[in-house]
Amino acid sequence: MNSRKKPSYGIEPKYILMLCIMLCLCLILFSYRFPKYFNPLRKALNTCLVPMQKGIHVIGTQMDDLSAKFDDIDSLRAENEALRNELTELRSKNEMLEQDLYDMELYKQLLELDKTYPEYKKVGANIIARDSSGFYATFTIDKGEKEGMKVDMNVLADNGLVGIITEVGPNYSIVRSIIDDNSYVSATIMKTGDNCIVCGSLSLLTKGFIRVRDITVNSQARNNYKVYTSELSEKYLPGLLIGYLSNITTEADGMTKVAYLTPVVDFEHLSTVLVITQLKESRVNAE
Repeated sequence: MNSRKKPSYGIEPKYILMLCIMLCLCLILFSYRFPKYFNPLRKALNTCLVPMQKGIHVIGTQMDDLSAKFDDIDSLRAENEALRNELTELRSKNEMLEQDLYDMELYKQLLELDKTYPEYKKVGANIIARDSSGFYATFTIDKGEKEGMKVDMNVLADNGLVGIITEVGPNYSIVRSIIDDNSYVSATIMKTGDNCIVCGSLSLLTKGFIRVRDITVNSQARNNYKVYTSELSEKYLPGLLIGYLSNITTEADGMTKVAYLTPVVDFEHLSTVLVITQLKESRVNAE
């Protein structure tokens, strides 16, 4: 089959282009020489083109504004992210500063406590665990045999006696505090010199007290009198403040008096303690 060929007009594209250019030049010259003939055409073209130009201008302006807004949004996002990171860093630094201030306050309290009992050598320790009673009836500190801890060493906090070490490991020690139900401390009432026994009582501690018993019936002790550890104690060093008396009453048998004692130590918020590194038996032997 014979394929049909497209008709060829014999004019090359470059000649068509040259012809168009010449035609445009002629129209330009003609419009310049005879402008009045082109005024109707110019008006008609302007009538059609001006609205289009205005629309294109408006669209272009809106696109520029929109592009600027996107640029501003990106900039604001980057700035916001930088501010968030800065805020997180400042919060972290603030928490560290607050912790440092808290630690400094604790160390200051321990230093003041150390000065209160200058006759005893002491070492600081942190509490790392406690029982489930809600109070520090028994707890664990981060000092043990390696640091020279021994069973029966007395433990201090706030302004007075916390308890005594009952068990020592290589790097820890367990302390039984004076509020524990199994704790009994021989004590002396300041101003009267009466001897008594301070007994731990977790049930009473919920009201802020523990119990004092075996006060002589003729004692002149009054509320708010201070109670200290006694020389009669086998394990507790003498002269350590325990707390303050209140609600002194005579027993039913009329032989002795009993009372409540408000501990000088806050047994709900302990975190650091001082351990007296001198045992009662070693002190007695030295004397």
